[in-house]
Amino acid sequence: MTEYSSTDRRWCGFDRNHSVLPQFVRDGMTVAIAEPYNGSSYDGDSGEACGECWEIDTTFATQIVMVHDLCPIEGNPICAGSHFHFDVAHEVATVIDGGGWLGEAAVRRVPCPVTGAIHAYVSDRNEYGYLKVAFFNHRFPIRNAEYRPTDSDEWLPLQRCLARWCVEEDMSTFADGGPGAVFRLTSAAGEAVEGTAVLTYDVGAESDFDTGIQFVPPTPEGEACEFVPPGDVYNETWGGIDGVRWEPNTWGSTTLSEVSAGCADDSSSCLLLSNFEGSGLHITYRHVFPTVTFFRLSLQLRAQSGGGQVEVAPRSDDARCANPTTVQVGDQWDLVEIDVPDSCPDTSELHGLTISLPSAAMDLLVDEISYE
Repeated sequence: MTEYSSTDRRWCGFDRNHSVLPQFVRDGMTVAIAEPYNGSSYDGDSGEACGECWEIDTTFATQIVMVHDLCPIEGNPICAGSHFHFDVAHEVATVIDGGGWLGEAAVRRVPCPVTGAIHAYVSDRNEYGYLKVAFFNHRFPIRNAEYRPTDSDEWLPLQRCLARWCVEEDMSTFADGGPGAVFRLTSAAGEAVEGTAVLTYDVGAESDFDTGIQFVPPTPEGEACEFVPPGDVYNETWGGIDGVRWEPNTWGSTTLSEVSAGCADDSSSCLLLSNFEGSGLHITYRHVFPTVTFFRLSLQLRAQSGGGQVEVAPRSDDARCANPTTVQVGDQWDLVEIDVPDSCPDTSELHGLTISLPSAAMDLLVDEISYE
């Protein structure tokens, strides 16, 4: 996730401050969805994601948000589709990021907890019958939109125009003096609802229209999602997704590199701490996480040259845990398993791990680091 400053009416075309919308939306809990995913979680056409709700869970908070904007591919490589991505409004970031940088999260689609009917914001229209509307306050994404003139029994399709819906070729129904029409909306889940409220020419551009219809309340979808940081700290590559991976930070005279020869269990890559003397290595995740998230830290160690003792411990944001594990490192791989609760009895949040305090000079190989 990334963060930006949103405004009231963005790409989706509706005002997030409208009184009919849920309070969380009016409080700014909205997101821009990455362009490759703007067909909604139901894989519809571009724009179907508008108005869909998602539950976001981080190590700090759980929050429902509504899609209100688009994060376009052009100029935004992170929104190009390498992984599912939200650009969250600043108000959302304040709730879910714990005062730090945004990063990875768990998400799931949820029916929007709306009340009242689906509304249409009339973005544009003219006396010749052209009409552009943005539907909002729907429980599920809208797959199809149709209208029926009041002097006809025939249902006619509205056309998607980016995130909104348009009538472009009918020069009578919505024209000045035309009969107007009622709407039939079909959700991405397949439910069709027909309205009785008539949109006439009297409802001008930049006005709101109550369709009088809503999709039925859903059945519960099960337990809330829960975000867990990636437990694979390093296993042939750094764990996590691009832009939010575990990160190393050395101090002292040592240098860190990735090598392919002599790794544990014939893996294709491992870490080499050269000249590991009077030095150390911190490995941290983007955000701290509750100590109870994991019960064990494991890694493999071997001296490529030299040897001696080193200390390994989980760490908080500012210090390693109270009970480090001392490991005798030789020329054979040694599996180290650390009980996290025993190592960190008085630490409520973790940020990563530390390898430090070598008793003698060595070139230290490290591999298969994981939290479980």
